[in-house]
Amino acid sequence: MKKEEIRPALEAALFMSNEPITARKLAKILKANTNSVEEIIKKLKEEYETENHGIHVLETNQGYQLKVKPDYTNLVRPLTPYQDLSRGLLKVLALVAYKQPITQSEIVKVIGNRTYDYVKKLRDRGLINTVKHGRTKALIATKEFANYFGLESTEDFKKFFEDMVRKDEKRDDKPGPEVSSERTEEPE
Repeated sequence: MKKEEIRPALEAALFMSNEPITARKLAKILKANTNSVEEIIKKLKEEYETENHGIHVLETNQGYQLKVKPDYTNLVRPLTPYQDLSRGLLKVLALVAYKQPITQSEIVKVIGNRTYDYVKKLRDRGLINTVKHGRTKALIATKEFANYFGLESTEDFKKFFEDMVRKDEKRDDKPGPEVSSERTEEPE
């Protein structure tokens, strides 16, 4: 890739990635030098922070990502309501929407131990509530969850997630994890 093409391609890559991406991976994708990519990212970060932009380059331990500045997130959220949620978070939300109330331990059986982090993040964002249920927690969706996804009520969850799964399957051509419709009861 020509040197003058790296910056716009880098911006496009950061924009399209739904999770942070390392400079090394970006360099590999763009067929560029890692040091050049890091320099361009540094310049982009400075530019987006000092000028009047609605986006910024977010740097995390996992890499870089182009994100909407926090001041504008609530304003533009209706345009892309669930794009800032990872697949794991969306899977937990889908299970909660379909089977609420569902226990955290039931979700752990489907998704694994990452469930605990996902539940905490979703609870902190106000998208779900947790209620003590024996040795686990029961999870239910909140009104904020409906608002976040632009739904009229909590009854619209199932249809929304069915539509989202269909779109996701068409995009990936990969079936999602099988989720049994049978409920298992937790020991008291």
